[in-house]
Amino acid sequence: MDTTPEHISSRTAAGWTVALAVLGAATGYAWGGAFLAVTCALSLGGGAALGSILSRRRMIATIREGQGKAAALGYADGISDMMLLGISAYRDSVFPLSGPGAVDPAERMARRKAAYHFTAAEGLPHRIREAAAAALEAIDDGRDRDAQSAIEDLMKAVQEQRSGT
Repeated sequence: MDTTPEHISSRTAAGWTVALAVLGAATGYAWGGAFLAVTCALSLGGGAALGSILSRRRMIATIREGQGKAAALGYADGISDMMLLGISAYRDSVFPLSGPGAVDPAERMARRKAAYHFTAAEGLPHRIREAAAAALEAIDDGRDRDAQSAIEDLMKAVQEQRSGT
């Protein structure tokens, strides 16, 4: 099924036109017989069709705006999740559970580069970018507790963005 705004608008217009024509026919038949049923069906159906045609541009613009907002929010949510994952992986390489020499310096630098790359991505809200910068600063400075706290703050910011608050 095609879900472009133009097809959605056409299907909506057709639905309203048919529904109002049937309503007009039923009302006209109840009031005065077949001639009034046809007259009411044509007038209500024609009015619905005309109204749909006149409001089509506004309806399509509203649908496109909604699609654009949904795409932007989806992208921001996805890149925020990837950034959070990259920063967490970088933190785990700087503060490995098995000791300071457990992670190769080249791997640590690769994870650092990936974390900074995700943080610099377009479409991240400013609040999340600030929380990510605080987490990266704490990790780079070697402050494990501050890094953990900053990552928790970053998780909260990502969750708040997702919930829309």
